[in-house]
This record gives sequence, structure tokens and C-alpha cells, in this order.
Amino acid sequence: MRRMLSAFLGLGVAASGLAGCGTFSLPRVAAKGTTIMIPVPDGFGAGFGRVLNDELPFGPSVDPATISVPFASNTLIDDHQRGELLFALREGSNVSSNLVTYLPVRYAGRVHADEVSRRVLPAEGDSFYPIGTPAEVGQTVAFIDIPYATQPGTYYVFVERWKRKQNPTNVFEKIAPVVFHGTTPWLSWAGFTGYGTSHPTIGMKLHVVDSGHGELFHEATHGFDKWFVDGGYYGGIYGGDLDQLIPSPKLRIWLGNPYSPNYPAAFELTLQYPAGKLEIMGATLGNLHRSGALVGLSKAESPAGCGGTGSAHISLVDPEQRTQWIEVVYRLRDFGGCGRAVPSDFTIVPESLKAYDPSGNAIGAVAYRDDVYSF
Repeated sequence: MRRMLSAFLGLGVAASGLAGCGTFSLPRVAAKGTTIMIPVPDGFGAGFGRVLNDELPFGPSVDPATISVPFASNTLIDDHQRGELLFALREGSNVSSNLVTYLPVRYAGRVHADEVSRRVLPAEGDSFYPIGTPAEVGQTVAFIDIPYATQPGTYYVFVERWKRKQNPTNVFEKIAPVVFHGTTPWLSWAGFTGYGTSHPTIGMKLHVVDSGHGELFHEATHGFDKWFVDGGYYGGIYGGDLDQLIPSPKLRIWLGNPYSPNYPAAFELTLQYPAGKLEIMGATLGNLHRSGALVGLSKAESPAGCGGTGSAHISLVDPEQRTQWIEVVYRLRDFGGCGRAVPSDFTIVPESLKAYDPSGNAIGAVAYRDDVYSF
């Protein structure tokens, strides 16, 4: 990681932080043979796998759909539900420009605002402008290699999302990505001047320069200087497992009207799902100030084949009425046999919906799945 940061500073790049809309890479200049970090825009529905990425060779004649990758039922680097992101380096700013190569993704994850930061708890009198990526959603970031064989020059980066097929399971297919605020296909960062005005066919410009130091990748770590997330360094060797930090799939359920500031002070619902296909792991708050509310989950499951029945009762207590949504965390039990989760797998039991105001009075309850973001 220190080597990567040194490459940023040595190139004189003005690191402006994680852009709220995922508008710029960090940096927009990269030395060949180094690893850079690129943030992915709002609610992209990103996949966090790296199986296909690890199989892509360098070169312009690569077709990811023709690469066969054996299926494994339990591996940390294969995201069966959400797939994975591929970053295509092209010669021109249009998505049909000549392909130079795919840039290897070494790790993908998500960052969030700290609950005790001024972004979450502004002091009295502080300016507060909640623009860009909602901090409750988090910002997806990918650490990407710039292969040493890349010739210095100006290129354009386009993102692609690929998912493993269920039949046959050894190949992947390209999935049209969508942004959080609608169903417009999203391919790049350029041309965004406001909601409804993006130009997804224009790539993100990236200047590749000569490193001047030969091959900079570490053989064992694919470009990463290792760090220890669980406590500290052990002789410079990373002692943790980054793949354990990859977020699990989540079903978002909106509470009330997302365009209204009035959210319930208490809420409950029951969710039904095929317990033989997936397992509910927990529920989280769609609320930056997470210590200001409580969410609880109890479940009953009867797994059987790909069917079986499962129900999860979710209750929320939020006196400050800040929680806009809840997210139900789950895992797939058997992708090879049962496939990935789809919206119709989750049903909100209508009679279970209950909502209350701060005085405990029953109010109209509204809840609905966010099928765009969640799948």
C-alpha cells in the first residue's frame, strides 16, 4: 500500500479524495507496473469477485465470454450473487474504441463514513451538504493493476459487470450495469453533470506513464504492499485476510416515502424467502448515525432442496426518525444447484407491516424492495 501511495505522490497527482459521485479515479495518472485505486459511482450494484479477472491475459484480443473458469461452490474470490467488475482500457473515449487490455482487479471493497465523523454528526453551526454518494450506501473501490506491458500514452477506462452463468457454470456473461438513481446503463465516469445528464459511452481518461524503475509488482502480492488490518505489522507481512472483508449481498427495503423527510419512529415487517436457496444473516440500518436506532431480526427456516420456507421478522426502533431503509444481509446456499437470488424470492407479508409515530400511535406503513440496487 505504501508503494502505491508513493506512486501517487511521485507523479505529482493532486489526490482530491474519494469523489462523491465516483467521478474521478485516484489518481488520473498512473505509472505502468503499479496498482491504482478507482472508485465506482453511486449504487452501481458492484460485484466483488475476482475469479474471471485472474484469468484474463494481457492483450487486445481478449473476449471474457470465451474464458472457461471452473466452478467452485465455496470460494472467497467468486461472488456468485453479484459477479465482478472488469475494467477495459481502450484507445479512444468511446466504448467501441479499440481495446488495449483488461486491467486486473486485485481487490474490490467498500468504504463508509465513520459514524463519529462530522459527515455523520455535524456540530452545531457546521455546514452540511449531503451530496454525491450517500454515505449510508458506501463507496465501492477497486484496486487495479496497470500492467507493465502497457505502453505509455493516454487511454480511456470503461467498467463492465460480469456474472457467472448457472448453466453452464464455467463461463461468465456480461450484465448491463445501472446506477442507483435509475435504470440508465453506466459504463464510465465522464460527462456527468447532474442526474439524467450523464453520457455513459464516454470513457474516463487515464494517462499511463513509464515507471522508470522496471517491474514494480510484488510477485506474491500482485502489487500490494501488505498491511495487517487486525492489529499491526508482523515483519511487513499481511496477517489478515482481505477477502473476509468483502461485503455480503444485501436486499434493501425502503421504509416510507424516500422523497419525504418523515420516517417512522418504529416499524416491523415479516419477509418470506426460499430458505433452501439462501440464508438470511442479519439486518442493518440505512442510517448514518447507527447508534441512534435499533434494528432486530428473528428468523425461522426450513431448508429443503432449493425451496423450503423461511421467514424473517424485522423490527426497527428509531426515535429520531432518520432510518430511510433497512438492508437484509444474506448468502446463497447453493448457486450451482439453485441459482442466485432474484427479486421474486423475497416477499413482504402485507399484514405484517406496522409503523408508529414517536408517540406510539399507529401510522400508515409503506415498505418496498429496491430491486435496482439490490440485484
